Amino acid sequence: MKRRLLIGLYLVAGLVALAILAFLPGGARAQFDVLAEFELHPIIKLPSIGPVDLSINKAVIYLWITTAVLAVCAFIISRNIKPVPSRFQFVMETLYELARRSIVGAVMKSDQASWFPYIAGAFFFVLVSNLIGLVPLPFAENHQFGFYAATANLYATLALALCTFVFTHYAGIRKHGLVGYVNGWVPSSAPPVLRQLMLLIHAISEVFRLVSLSVRLFANMLAGHSILAVFFAMALIFQNYLAAVVLQAGSIIIYLFEIFIACIQAFIFAILSAVYIGGALDQEE
Repeated sequence: MKRRLLIGLYLVAGLVALAILAFLPGGARAQFDVLAEFELHPIIKLPSIGPVDLSINKAVIYLWITTAVLAVCAFIISRNIKPVPSRFQFVMETLYELARRSIVGAVMKSDQASWFPYIAGAFFFVLVSNLIGLVPLPFAENHQFGFYAATANLYATLALALCTFVFTHYAGIRKHGLVGYVNGWVPSSAPPVLRQLMLLIHAISEVFRLVSLSVRLFANMLAGHSILAVFFAMALIFQNYLAAVVLQAGSIIIYLFEIFIACIQAFIFAILSAVYIGGALDQEE
């Protein structure tokens, strides 16, 4: 009986609090530009080389932070490997096995040991970069704390995709030779009249692999951070505490979902890289 009474009192108190928040006016209306959070302004101005601006912006800083985090983690792990792993070592070993068995081992048939360092490096770099993008850092507009991921910049994802693109064709040419590799794009049973057309179609598909690999990662990370920014902006704009509470609760749910997306996108980028390189190595003669 007492338990039911307490539950009833809690419900009444919650309804009263919601009613108060619904009619309680908020503070002053704040201005928040979502698009401004993704604009890249020079933080350290450097001279340009032709059309290439060498200035350091927040995308470059986030890439540096990612590299520093990976270097520090590698140093710590190499100096503290124990037969009975700590929690941190256990997590790192789990991720290592994920890259070795579930990505490289599950996709590539040959030269797994040769290409595992690159595939694992791409996986860890994208994963750490995505997760750092969910940590508020003081590089937002007007030097405020905000969320930004280097992988939400198309130039960064295009550079990563270019690495996979170059290594894919390098692996194929190294194993089969230039002529043998290009001839492997077309089935040997194809009619001669169609071989030129099929070669052209395959060459175009290789370019679209580069585009899809870079745009997929960029679009997913940009979309997630845009939704987060919109929810935060709406919480600032609405002059109502109830709306702000609801929107902030929604932003927390989206934030947790973005952690999942960050991990999935790193896995997808790595496994597609393994598929492309493995396909170039093991193409049919």
